[in-house]
Amino acid sequence: MIRVKVMPKSRDRGSLTVIGNILYLLTLAGIVYGQTALDISLDSLLNTRISTAAKYAQKISQAPASITIITYEDIEHYGFQTLEDVFNSVRGFYTTNDRNYTYLGVRGFSRPTDYNDRILLLVNGHTVNENVYGSAMLGTDFGLSLDGIERIEIVRGPSSALYGTGAMFAVVNVVTKKGRMVDGIRLMPATGSYGKLATAGSLGKEFENGLDVFIAGQITDINGQDLYFPEYDSVNNGIAQGLDWDKSYGAIATLSYKDFNWQGIFTSRKKGIPTGAFGVVFNNQNTWSLDERSFVELKYDKKIKADKNLIVRTYFDWYHYKGAYPYEVQSFDESYGNWLGIEAQYLWDLTINNRLTLGLEYQKHWRADYRLWDTDTVYFDANFPYQVISGYLQDEYQILANLAVNLGMRWDNYTTIGNAFVPRGAVIYNPFQATAIKLLYGQAFRAPNVYEINYQDPLYGHKPNPFLNPEKIRTFEVVWEQRLAQNVYGIVSVYHYGMRGLIDLTSDETDSLLQFQNIGRVKALGSEFELQTKFRYGIQGYINYAFQIASDEIQNTKLTNSPSHIAKLGLVFPISDFRVAPEVRYETERITVYNTKTKPYLLTNLNLSSPELFNHLKISLVIKNLLATEYKLPGGFEHKQDAIKQNGRNWELRLWARF
Repeated sequence: MIRVKVMPKSRDRGSLTVIGNILYLLTLAGIVYGQTALDISLDSLLNTRISTAAKYAQKISQAPASITIITYEDIEHYGFQTLEDVFNSVRGFYTTNDRNYTYLGVRGFSRPTDYNDRILLLVNGHTVNENVYGSAMLGTDFGLSLDGIERIEIVRGPSSALYGTGAMFAVVNVVTKKGRMVDGIRLMPATGSYGKLATAGSLGKEFENGLDVFIAGQITDINGQDLYFPEYDSVNNGIAQGLDWDKSYGAIATLSYKDFNWQGIFTSRKKGIPTGAFGVVFNNQNTWSLDERSFVELKYDKKIKADKNLIVRTYFDWYHYKGAYPYEVQSFDESYGNWLGIEAQYLWDLTINNRLTLGLEYQKHWRADYRLWDTDTVYFDANFPYQVISGYLQDEYQILANLAVNLGMRWDNYTTIGNAFVPRGAVIYNPFQATAIKLLYGQAFRAPNVYEINYQDPLYGHKPNPFLNPEKIRTFEVVWEQRLAQNVYGIVSVYHYGMRGLIDLTSDETDSLLQFQNIGRVKALGSEFELQTKFRYGIQGYINYAFQIASDEIQNTKLTNSPSHIAKLGLVFPISDFRVAPEVRYETERITVYNTKTKPYLLTNLNLSSPELFNHLKISLVIKNLLATEYKLPGGFEHKQDAIKQNGRNWELRLWARF
């Protein structure tokens, strides 16, 4: 049986009226205050020092990768509500929402129902992908409010040479605010379409002794909407009633004092599933999924000498998933993951122009289990503990004042699959002060997860495969970054990648049983273009375009769920004392798993922000799908629908308040 991420709930409460929602929000506004975000100049953005690309701080032009930074200013100006909204503004990225999970596509690749296991998601440098399926939470299941985020660092291309498994297409590092940035209490109540009520808050303070404290949390309750699926006309006239609900909450805390940093996080999301996925009884109220994730980490970051730095971090992670899906009898599946880890990184400037990075990491996963049962029978219940030992090496050598070479490699040893070795390299040339040309090469891998290796079910004809090998990708890329004017920055990239050993579920010819095997091959060629502008008086914007052709080498066909052209535009400009921020996204058709095609679509979003009111309060109105475009996105093999209808016009009203 295919693993189901499918959560129960009975809801009789109807959606609040628009007037009722607004009254609720304005009532909360009476007790809180707000502030206006400062404009970030283009100089500040380009000089922002990020650590995701090389595991030490460097500017975008120095990083051995194609980088995008989303700032807290961008989040506030465009009204981003989730990471899904953020990715829909980023060049070469696209999303799919099956009304349960958000899936991320990068450079033409997004496999149906892969749970984002080829993207590595970090929070303050800590990996969030769990240890059972390798999934990353990119929608409401992320569980944290974007209001507590300072910036999001998006590093394209293979990064397994630093991070190991899963870092195949991109590493996304969500960097939260420091207490000094908040310096008090900040609240953000919100209400919106589909009966949405939400409240987020943060507390931050830097004390005189240098202790920095930041705490943030959010809770969101969405009633959802009744949805019509013509594929189920014979059941309740194809209408899924009261099954689109979504409840989430989460919190994060960070402490920084001298050389020590501590962080802890907990998130939970419970979501109704209206689509009848995996052949469950359609319109049954006991169809849902639950995802919970937490970790704690302690990091010691010490500059030993002027040319040497040591980082040691230790962490504990916890993961829980449970799903309910009704067949002839009510069925459930569930997973838990627990693991400990320790990493040591030594940064050594051998000479004034040569920096060496050495790292060792050990992980002990003592719980990575899967259980499948119904009210009568337990079909599968087993735990698959494993260990990982890793070592990595990176050398950055500044050959000339305007020419640098970056070489890296990583070795991982898994008790499940044995050894994995990946290299990467980069040449960065600055022919002029405003120009950076990068030649990039990298390899990455994804280790098969415990479900793919071990799941078996004689009743449904599924057997394990202990001989699965890692998936592998090899990428070549040329990037040209150019400061065109004081307020204009441009980037052009051309890339090619090939993937081998992709893991697919197939029927074994020897016994006709289903099994995960390394049978897929993919190749792709593409290019990306972007311009960013930041002018005085709060005027700024971006325009980007991606052309991508990704194909299945086995079938000699275009990949499913892969648009060939994606164009995006965003503007921020003042009208009187208000700030207006429209976004436009155009996407060409995608092929579904049923070999049909979705229609191209043009989507427009709009965010309206007020000036500071009463010196402390700010209000914004986000309108998504402003023109009420009807569009669908591909489903997976688990759906009867070839494509799933997305939301029409919807809105959210927010208050920012600070005291």
